[in-house]
Amino acid sequence: MNMYSLKTQNRDFKINIWSNTNFSNAVYSKPLTKNTCEKFVFDMLRKITTMTLGIGHILHWNDRNLLEFPEDLKRNRDVVYQLYIKNNFIEVLPGWINSLAKLTHIYMDNNKLSTFPAELCELKGLEVLCAPQNSITDIPSALTALKRLTQLNLSRNRIRNVPGDVLNMPSLWLLDLSHNEIETLPEVYPDRLYYGEILLNGNKLISVPDNLSRLENIEYLSLAHNRLLYAPAVAFRPEANINMDHNPFLNYVPATIKAEHCGTQQFLEAHMLPNIILTCDGRNLIISPKIKEVFSVQGNAYCPTLKEFALRALYVWKTPFSKDSVPKHLCEQLLSGPAASCMQCLRPMFTFSYICLLQYDFFFRSHTHFNAQYFCSKSCHGAFKQLITNRYQMVLQELDFKIKPYGVFQS
Repeated sequence: MNMYSLKTQNRDFKINIWSNTNFSNAVYSKPLTKNTCEKFVFDMLRKITTMTLGIGHILHWNDRNLLEFPEDLKRNRDVVYQLYIKNNFIEVLPGWINSLAKLTHIYMDNNKLSTFPAELCELKGLEVLCAPQNSITDIPSALTALKRLTQLNLSRNRIRNVPGDVLNMPSLWLLDLSHNEIETLPEVYPDRLYYGEILLNGNKLISVPDNLSRLENIEYLSLAHNRLLYAPAVAFRPEANINMDHNPFLNYVPATIKAEHCGTQQFLEAHMLPNIILTCDGRNLIISPKIKEVFSVQGNAYCPTLKEFALRALYVWKTPFSKDSVPKHLCEQLLSGPAASCMQCLRPMFTFSYICLLQYDFFFRSHTHFNAQYFCSKSCHGAFKQLITNRYQMVLQELDFKIKPYGVFQS
């Protein structure tokens, strides 16, 4: 038995190889020397690859310390369906990668990619695209050409922005953009979306589209470990698991959402959101930017504007409308959905809401969030309060708050 050394990207390997006649004849026709050892190893990899392709058309090249894509892949491009090339040192994908016409799954975890490979956007049959733990900074809009893509995992990269057309891809079921550097998200139009799981934890989000709550198939949404100032006030589907834990600036959440370890810090950059700020017990509470008018249920009751009534009616009745028949700003508000839903009648609210901040004495803890109830009218608030009192013998203590218009926040 002879020992040979093979130098790779991160360390030297010592390989024990039997070089007797039987082994040489069966696997490698020439006697092994130090100069032919590396060629022998890659020939063996090619033989293993060929056998794998013959069975399931799945190519495994994980943990090979590769600096570039092997040429063997190019020779077998017509039979490869799934490609695993994790934990290598690949910085750039070859131009011919777009010739893998039958490729449906590609896994490029933990490589050295700094830009999203544009060639992947030409693989029309791609269904699963995973490239976490790289250094990718941008997502190209051309990704929308992948009409069959159901899973996109770009977690643990350096992504700052998400194109709106990518976020609204109707084919996606799983979107994992966790542990990036995303601060804002574009609007979501849920009527045509299929999302079941969205992972956005570990970013720098201070707000999210209220329409995330209207996703009909959503099963799991993770917004933990961000910098959220408020949570969507439109009720999520009951089956959905919503994780908003560890948002230190989130001082309150709607009654339909649970969150732990929130409201532990005072946010000093509230001016970043052109918004209404409620002050309660010395803490500033931020309301969704869509809501322009907020009235305390303990104060005078004001009627919503005619514009608000029109938006509610059009949205509930699903009256057909188009950009030609509805003013542009109204059309945009309708498409972007309501900002909250009434806790009593579930009526949508676009720009106007009664908000009641509640403190449950039996489980309220300091340094945590308040519980917020949204109502479309004074009458709905009264009905809900009576229901809680009669059914649960619980007296909800309303907290006084005052409104600070945008621009007067003092850090």
